[in-house]
Amino acid sequence: MTAMDIERIDGYDDPRFPREVLNQHGAFLADGVPWAFRVVSDRGAVVTAARPITPEALAEMAEDFRFYAGHITDFYDESGDLLLSLPPVERWEADLDSLQPSQFSVDADKCAAVDGFLHTAADLVIPVTEGADGALISMDGHSRLYAAWRKGIRSAMVFRTPNTEAAQTILPFVEEARRRGIFHVRDMALLSHEEQEEKWDGWCDAWFARQAEGK
Repeated sequence: MTAMDIERIDGYDDPRFPREVLNQHGAFLADGVPWAFRVVSDRGAVVTAARPITPEALAEMAEDFRFYAGHITDFYDESGDLLLSLPPVERWEADLDSLQPSQFSVDADKCAAVDGFLHTAADLVIPVTEGADGALISMDGHSRLYAAWRKGIRSAMVFRTPNTEAAQTILPFVEEARRRGIFHVRDMALLSHEEQEEKWDGWCDAWFARQAEGK
């Protein structure tokens, strides 16, 4: 089977997908065909697609989806039938103040989008890696973390990311965050969508461009 061309949809107004799926960042295109992952529990997601779902295609799509949501291991169809089950991921509860962010700011639009489904620590499942100093570094989910902190939620469920390459790549971002005085979730700046694209996305683009030039 030839690998599919998979694209994750990051916006919130794509008419091809339900708003709930867009808010959860579970919208994908595979060779141009919409696939939707709707998270329904701390381990499960309902999968729909604009074409028949084969086991081979689902395995490939689930791998891409789990790059962003590694704690989701059970995938169901709309009738509730289990399509794919992967080994469970060990998780534990950690204080938000113990998590070192790996970015400097968050997008106000994204925080508003995720706010509605954050009620307790169980709704906040975050991939982490461990720094050389033993600190737990948040690999993703900064918008969720910031929105949860603003709501008074003070802990999250975390799991160690299996992606060792990403864990190494994130370290320069952590170093820069600390240089800017970002040590806790509450230290990140809340920016408009336009400001976030300019300041955070722009910084990331420039950093990766420098790495490419150095090769």
